[in-house]
Amino acid sequence: MDRERLSRRRLLAVAATGSVLSATLAGCLGEDDVETDDVDENGEDGDDDEGIVEIITRAGEEDEDEPNFVFDPDHVEIEPGTTVRWVNTDGVFHTVTATDSLEEKSPSEVFSETLSSDGDEFEWTPEDEGVQHYYCEPHAGFMEGTIEIGDVDAAEPEKNEDDADEDTTDVNDDTEIDEEFVDMTGEDSIQIETRKGDAEDEPNFVFDPAFVRIDAGTTVEWVNTDGVFHTVTSTDSIDTRSGGGDEFDETLSSEGDSFEWDADETGTQPYYCSPHAGFMYGALEIE
Repeated sequence: MDRERLSRRRLLAVAATGSVLSATLAGCLGEDDVETDDVDENGEDGDDDEGIVEIITRAGEEDEDEPNFVFDPDHVEIEPGTTVRWVNTDGVFHTVTATDSLEEKSPSEVFSETLSSDGDEFEWTPEDEGVQHYYCEPHAGFMEGTIEIGDVDAAEPEKNEDDADEDTTDVNDDTEIDEEFVDMTGEDSIQIETRKGDAEDEPNFVFDPAFVRIDAGTTVEWVNTDGVFHTVTSTDSIDTRSGGGDEFDETLSSEGDSFEWDADETGTQPYYCSPHAGFMYGALEIE
């Protein structure tokens, strides 16, 4: 018997053996236990993401004049029952926080979830028509989005003319901030608290004291005493409170959280709270 015939016989024997083993395995497992790819009713691969709208977090593109971070897309239109999935793709700490207004960002009870690292996800499925705004608390000054659900015109009737005549100005826009510096020179360390403002002459939340004069080398500690989510974010300008964070950008997410920073160089260091950037800010005058 030549070598070619011998090799062919061996090949056929191996193939037969493999067929027997496959049939035996299938019989042992049973038809329901054999692993197969998911298929739909047409015999095609199934899609687990069907009916899901995905929104990612990503770094903004300077060429497109985008801010530091964005939700992409930041405006979507869906039907009731559609699931919205937010995915962290930049590895930066974000939140997806529902709000009733993008002008006066404050958390509502609809949802508030954290996407703390790359790959984190959060899903929400609205059942009713309407408009749902949301934002990222650490980057509230610029990172926001809107979801339109169903027939928005029918779900949200136009504002009554009588209501339009009412004064809807946010008290925080008119409240004057006391920018007089408190002299705390001579101290090795100082403490600045976050607290709710006095309803009569202060905005909703404040740093206390917000404006402080200290010596170079002083350790500054910010402490959350009101239990509300805040950030301590450095900025180059007290008038332009967005972005920043070159010196520090820390979250004080709950009561008792604290953050320390050593003021090593002389000069003025402004800072603010991202979720409440319109009125919650301060500065360190370092001598």
